[in-house]
Amino acid sequence: MSNKLLLRTLLAAGALAAAVLAPAYEVIRNGSARVLWANGSIPMQIKLGTTPTLQDGTNYSTSAQAAMDAWNAIVRNVQFAPTIAAAGAGGDRNGVNELFFASDVFGTAFETNVLAVTTSYRSSTPSSDGTYRRTQSDIVFNTAYTWNSYRGARQSGVLDLRRVAIHELGHVLGLDHPDEYGQTVSAIMSSHISDIDAATRDDMDGAQYLYAVPGVTTGPANDLFANATAVTIPASNTVTLTGSSVNAGKESGEPNHASEAGGASIWWKWTATYNGSLEVKTAGTSFDTLLAAYTGTAVNALTLVASNDDVEPASQSSSQTRNRTSIITLSVTQGTTYYFAVDGWDGEWGSNVNLTFTFAPIIPDSAPTITTQPLSQSVTVGANVVFSVVATGKPNPTYQWNKNGSAIAGATGTTLSLTGVQTSDSGNYTVTVANSVGSVTSSTAALTVNAVSTPSTGGGGGGGGGAPSHWFVAALALAALARWRQRRQ
Repeated sequence: MSNKLLLRTLLAAGALAAAVLAPAYEVIRNGSARVLWANGSIPMQIKLGTTPTLQDGTNYSTSAQAAMDAWNAIVRNVQFAPTIAAAGAGGDRNGVNELFFASDVFGTAFETNVLAVTTSYRSSTPSSDGTYRRTQSDIVFNTAYTWNSYRGARQSGVLDLRRVAIHELGHVLGLDHPDEYGQTVSAIMSSHISDIDAATRDDMDGAQYLYAVPGVTTGPANDLFANATAVTIPASNTVTLTGSSVNAGKESGEPNHASEAGGASIWWKWTATYNGSLEVKTAGTSFDTLLAAYTGTAVNALTLVASNDDVEPASQSSSQTRNRTSIITLSVTQGTTYYFAVDGWDGEWGSNVNLTFTFAPIIPDSAPTITTQPLSQSVTVGANVVFSVVATGKPNPTYQWNKNGSAIAGATGTTLSLTGVQTSDSGNYTVTVANSVGSVTSSTAALTVNAVSTPSTGGGGGGGGGAPSHWFVAALALAALARWRQRRQ
């Protein structure tokens, strides 16, 4: 079986930028196929040297050996089998997996700021399960840097060999840089060294997806359709549920969710207590999800309601970025039971499954109801008058204002404005509110427009004449007041 160079993976110096975390491990693939070691031991020859004694009491070789022990405690189907050899150079394509120091990578210079590089080879043809077999991996540590071994935060000018070895051994297992796929992840497998000095939950999920979980042989309780976890969703509310799909499988007769094979599904169910719209999404889940909703009572006889793989598929020609969140929206009917499957693309699984349900009830159509009636008004000639009404209804109602029972042209808003009214504008005003369900007419709002009084011009000679009007009396009183004020000044 011939070998092909799979890739070179590297760890760069520098801290991770601060960002919102979106856990999602990545694995190295040949096309869409995983590249794995055959189950069993992975022999590793450590040629880093046994002197000096480092800060944590190890030496370079035993520090790397401790990194292998850390991965061995995480995965089940493979185990690193280290051998400590004399310090020296490694050989390319020599059939031996080696860790060593060098100033270049088999004759190729290290790129700027690169701390270490993993080179890997794979089989040229896939195995019966569609995956490819790894055949050799070497890890080269850059001699341009000062190395030690310690835990905790990074130390200025001194690199921790163990955390770099854990990262590079993750590449040997088949893990990629998750932060290079459009996300920021709290993981030792991220492409830049940080204060993280051990595998995180995200790193573990990725490795266990590839090589299974030690001591775990059964899936979660809701791995089976018949054991779907019941959900309670209040009206007009959002509920987020968490779960795990570690070691989940796929039942006989189970459909392919979102038209993908998947292979690690878990189930929820909800009996709708209202009519409405339901959005379901997997944002925050630690792997590439498939999501589907069904009705039915048997896993092999389901009716698909909605499904989604990636809400924003990647542009394969321009970027590796993939939005792994799946989102579906469906109309739900009161009394109907809906089943929701969360699966992983290519059977990916994880210990952090987030499923968020957001429900919005459907408000039934209703005839208009007037909640605020227009009010009667009494004004004088020349005043401005505004009548208004407040009404509710679905669909939104229309309005028509009337005077003495006849429609007023163009008066079709929630208010009726009359400017500079005259006595001819006096009358009874109403508004008719209508939609497709029905109509209602407001109570009558009477408008009274009063004329302005003027002083009398009559009167006989010699002091005869009628009594002055109220307006004239008021005017005289004001004039007298003005004279009195002048005398006081």
